[in-house]
Amino acid sequence: MPSWNIHIVQSEQLFSRNGAVACTVRDRNAFLFGALVPDIPVGYMVPDVREPIAYRITHFATPEPIPKPREHEFWADYVAPAAERLGIVGGRVPIADAIAPASIAIERETVNRIHYPQRYEGVTINPPKQGSPADDDCSPAALERSGFDLLLGVWTHLLADNIWNTRVNEFLDALGDKPSEQFRIKKQGDFDWFGKTLPITSFPRDTPRLIAAAAAFPQYELDERTVLMTIGVAHEIVRENQGALDHPPYRLLTSEFFSTVSAEVVETTDRLLAGRLQGARLVEAL
Repeated sequence: MPSWNIHIVQSEQLFSRNGAVACTVRDRNAFLFGALVPDIPVGYMVPDVREPIAYRITHFATPEPIPKPREHEFWADYVAPAAERLGIVGGRVPIADAIAPASIAIERETVNRIHYPQRYEGVTINPPKQGSPADDDCSPAALERSGFDLLLGVWTHLLADNIWNTRVNEFLDALGDKPSEQFRIKKQGDFDWFGKTLPITSFPRDTPRLIAAAAAFPQYELDERTVLMTIGVAHEIVRENQGALDHPPYRLLTSEFFSTVSAEVVETTDRLLAGRLQGARLVEAL
């Protein structure tokens, strides 16, 4: 399965484009957290999950060696009703109004100024502040909007997993092979190394608004403890993942495979979101 490195970099790529995600999501902090959510209760990424939930439930997937999340079901059950309540049909969100996630680059700059002041003698420009004036806004309207953006993040995770696993399955079919333990080990190793080549900077920020929006997530419980532990894991992944310049040879997949599917995930996410927010009642399935 795609690692959190991959989900984070794809979120950053979606934010950097002038596409449907960048022009729809107001609370990018909630969206980025949502892009990690389906893996949280499964119990492998976040430690000490008190009541793990099966992958087939969190990902709307049939148990099989290479599961393909039914992202269209999550959209129909949760995203579409929220979009209808908010009257969201697509549109532009001024960058100044967007609530940004945290940046490891800004965090490092802030810490370095404290520990190495001699480096900054004569430097008058301070690093930007992490945070938004809207972080403490827990009004019903604010939480409904952030809840919608969180749902969109979850949907992008399920969509990405669907596309990645579909393409892996096709790759395996082309080899004339079947899923096996050796295949799983090689595949996961390749995904891990690919993830380490990706320079990422963003991780969710702990804010009252995010904690309240997560608490309202409709599919399963996301309490404050879970939010804080998830942010801690994401922070360490981003801190340690600044983009490896090289990696061992892939054992199963290829650089072309990763490049092609990465681009497909981002393009498909923007295309489907734009189409579905135009008011179509029928969900376009993959």
